[in-house]
Amino acid sequence: CQLKVQELLLYLSRTDPKQGTKMTESVSRQAELIREIHDYLTEHPEKRCTIEELSRRYLINTSSLKEVFKAVYGLPIASYMKEYRMNAAALMLQKTNENVVSIANRVGYENPSKFAAAFQSVMGMCPAEYRKSVVRMDQHWQERSRQEAQ
Repeated sequence: CQLKVQELLLYLSRTDPKQGTKMTESVSRQAELIREIHDYLTEHPEKRCTIEELSRRYLINTSSLKEVFKAVYGLPIASYMKEYRMNAAALMLQKTNENVVSIANRVGYENPSKFAAAFQSVMGMCPAEYRKSVVRMDQHWQERSRQEAQ
């Protein structure tokens, strides 16, 4: 939902309500490219792409790439992907018994210490603490459900 609002805001920022001017074909193409880049990045969180690599791959100027991505998604690419990766890791910590090193690799971190520091900065606790807190919450809600059922 937030993404759609941001896309709408980008669209509105490119229109002139007095003239009824719509996005230029160039701006529309850039927004579509940014969506393609976003899809690629989020489908492959294990890959670390530089702005220059993305720029060459999608034939978009690096400045435009950074500016339009931030306008559409609300954050610079690196910040957006860090949050995306940490949220994906948090979900894996909740839903699987996979070890932290394996999860770190799946979201693009070869160094477990760097992963733990990034996770801490986004989630407010280290991965092991996060997993324990999720398990405790699950146990709490299961116990509560049993008590209510009696």
